[in-house]
Amino acid sequence: MAGHSVSGLSKLDLLQIKNFGDGARALAGLIQEDKFELSTSTACHLHNYVGKEDALEWGIIRSRVVSLHNISFVPPTKDLENIIQNGFHFLQHEVANPVERAIGVFLFMTRHQPFYDANKRTASLMMNGCLTANGYSPITVLNQNSEEFHRELGSFYESGNANNMFRFFQKTIQELYSEEQYKSFSANSK
Repeated sequence: MAGHSVSGLSKLDLLQIKNFGDGARALAGLIQEDKFELSTSTACHLHNYVGKEDALEWGIIRSRVVSLHNISFVPPTKDLENIIQNGFHFLQHEVANPVERAIGVFLFMTRHQPFYDANKRTASLMMNGCLTANGYSPITVLNQNSEEFHRELGSFYESGNANNMFRFFQKTIQELYSEEQYKSFSANSK
């Protein structure tokens, strides 16, 4: 990057890494300025960085049908912007636990695919925005858990049942953070 070749990565990989970094910096700015909110406008703002020159359009909710690779579930297209805003409103006002809300944001966004591409990356930033704005550490999927993550996410796409994804994130939190932080998540999510 920065004018140097990186072995084993395509130009698209490098673009996605750069864009995610730009999105993470934008998220950090929103949090530092106390301007992060669970809204369509925030998601579009972050996607404007994450999806730049990668997605068909970036920074706006898609208007055409998309499909998920090897998944029969087709995300909604009709009235998608209202669906997304109503989902965010529900999560903000009906899910009291900030960690559960944050994971719910990730799952809601990934299943509804509000953008043409870069949905998981944007959803990850929104999830971590929810966490850090509420004093929690961010969550990241470790490389060694990538296969399990994608398998469970595929099952979630098909069924809409989030139980296994919540268990996956609970295990991820346990691997990433101290026992005390993990207990806090477990106690608050019952």
